[in-house]
Amino acid sequence: MKQFLTHSLFFILPFLIGSIYLYYSPYSKEYGYGYRNNVDCNTSWVYYRLFQNNTPIDIAFMGTSHTGCGINDSLVENLISEQTPEKKVVANLAYCTIGRNIQLPLVKDLLTTKSPQVIVIEVREQESVSSHQDFPYIADMNDILQPEAIYPSLIKDIYSAFFIRFNYTRKRLTKTVNKSISTNHKNNHSYFPFKFTANKELLDQHKINQANRYQSTPNYLKSIQLEYPKRYLKKITQLANAKKIKLVFLYLPSYGATLKKPLSYSFYQSLGEVWIPPSSIFNNPENWVDGEHLNYNGSTKLAAWLSKEYQSIQ
Repeated sequence: MKQFLTHSLFFILPFLIGSIYLYYSPYSKEYGYGYRNNVDCNTSWVYYRLFQNNTPIDIAFMGTSHTGCGINDSLVENLISEQTPEKKVVANLAYCTIGRNIQLPLVKDLLTTKSPQVIVIEVREQESVSSHQDFPYIADMNDILQPEAIYPSLIKDIYSAFFIRFNYTRKRLTKTVNKSISTNHKNNHSYFPFKFTANKELLDQHKINQANRYQSTPNYLKSIQLEYPKRYLKKITQLANAKKIKLVFLYLPSYGATLKKPLSYSFYQSLGEVWIPPSSIFNNPENWVDGEHLNYNGSTKLAAWLSKEYQSIQ
């Protein structure tokens, strides 16, 4: 038995030492933001907007590709500036793909580099109970190893966090680190317009598929699962409140959504203000590039509504 324990120790010790080394080794946020080269949202742009662009951010929008395609940040900025004596700088910091935990490191990086007055967080019909695939790439190790809640892919995320740091350390030591610099990295705004409309038949089919997708009352198991994203939202709220930042939740459903409000509406209300745009924006097939994403026409209508809604919190 003693010999077995000795052999086990010699086997485990190198991994333990290596893990400790990676934990304390320098790590590049720039490398993390550009690692997966997220094809839906230009995540490397988010890094440069936060860390290397000195332009302030007064109003930050965060969410998935619903936010990426739906929030025309430059237009929202112009419309708000027309209605207020003081210019407000708006930035669309969407990070595509679902997974609520990704917004914790984003908010932390935002508060480290900028001083926003308002943070607008996208909510959909129902909270995602999965971890974002890029969370281990941009989150601090403490947030990964000490999560707000235990979730199914925690072990996978821990592995991914150490793997990317091992990969970065190896490239740093061999001086082969490649930077993923976006072509628009110097721009203040990230919105890219899609000036075409979705196929009507595909939208109709999407609407049919949406009809019975969400239950009005989550079952017991779902309630337990929802504790995971809710704890991350509570943590984000604490960070915002500590800086006296206004927190707003913006409902951005998909086409054909039957829910007038998100299922967790009361929960969002307990944390901040909830904005529910007119259903006419989301029910108009001319406003969509596909069943999940607004096109330029839809984002323009949403921008007009947002600029007026913003006046209510002034």
